[in-house]
Amino acid sequence: MRQLYSWAPACIATFFLGLIVLPAVSTVATPLARNRESVSSNMSLAAYDSKLAWKALHFSKSAYCPLENVKQWNCGDACSSASADFDFFGIYDDYSVGTFGFSGIDHAAKHIVVVFRGTSNAVNWLYNLDFWLTQYPNPSCQSNCKVHRGFYNSFSSLRSKLIQDLVAMHKLNPSYTFFITGHSLGGAMALLAALELAAGNSWDQAVADSDAQHHGAVPQLSRQLPVELYTFGEPRVGNQDFSRWAASVFAKHRRFRITHARDPVPRLPPRMFSYLHVPQEVWYPWSGGDAVMCQERNNEEDPSCSDSVYGTRVADHLLYLGVCTQCECTDAVMEEINRYELPPELYAILALDHAMKDLKYERR
Repeated sequence: MRQLYSWAPACIATFFLGLIVLPAVSTVATPLARNRESVSSNMSLAAYDSKLAWKALHFSKSAYCPLENVKQWNCGDACSSASADFDFFGIYDDYSVGTFGFSGIDHAAKHIVVVFRGTSNAVNWLYNLDFWLTQYPNPSCQSNCKVHRGFYNSFSSLRSKLIQDLVAMHKLNPSYTFFITGHSLGGAMALLAALELAAGNSWDQAVADSDAQHHGAVPQLSRQLPVELYTFGEPRVGNQDFSRWAASVFAKHRRFRITHARDPVPRLPPRMFSYLHVPQEVWYPWSGGDAVMCQERNNEEDPSCSDSVYGTRVADHLLYLGVCTQCECTDAVMEEINRYELPPELYAILALDHAMKDLKYERR
């Protein structure tokens, strides 16, 4: 994980600075006015459950553990705090981009569980630096719904086998709820997976210009399926149209995007490229403190939650709910986490994103 930020050659710095001055920026979004209107809570959302968030966090932690330990569900506190009664089912990985996920059944909670790992190597992080939007192919979303090309390619590389396994597990356990989680990049992939289940349809269509390959037919999902989604340090995944459509899909499901203090990853990709988070944000202003249920009027990001701080502390991305997000939180791991620093070039992008927190945007 250290490579995610500290392994940053000069070409990455050039790439980031180039993003700031691209001519395309001027055609993406235009600030209209500062949002001075009061916001109100979305009362249709299911109540946030801190105990489920704790379970989800430890499932996310387990994705960073050695694979053989995960298969045997013997990965220390990460496994035992997630579930004492977990049947491992399947693995989903693509070593070319470093993506990984797994599924299984938590019988005690009556959950079909899907977990996606966050960024774990430099290749993975470089892949994430692709900020370009691409068409989101779900037929129920509008034609102008777009998502981060790199995140969707990462998800689609695992998607075929994942959907097949989820359909199979659901047939065996039709009363169970899908419980989906992930940290960092894993949170973005968890969002995309949850949407397919909650939207009530699926498709076997690759994104244009995607390098991801589908393996076999993807079964159609005949109806909306119950979903609970908890993510940690999730980056922005799509544009405003995608975000609003996703919010409508999750209206009757538990969907919580948990953020922590000054974690920089939820500030990326930057808003200057028309990216917008999907509600519902739950912000922890400090480690181990009380949660703030953010108020996202008209699906806009709440400027008084994590948007209110200048997100530049890498350690806040690796610490959630008072524990580290890695498999084990040894003294050595904690010491290393607190040494992480952002490359200087990222501060400029994060500063611009922070300055835009109170602005509204519309397409030109």
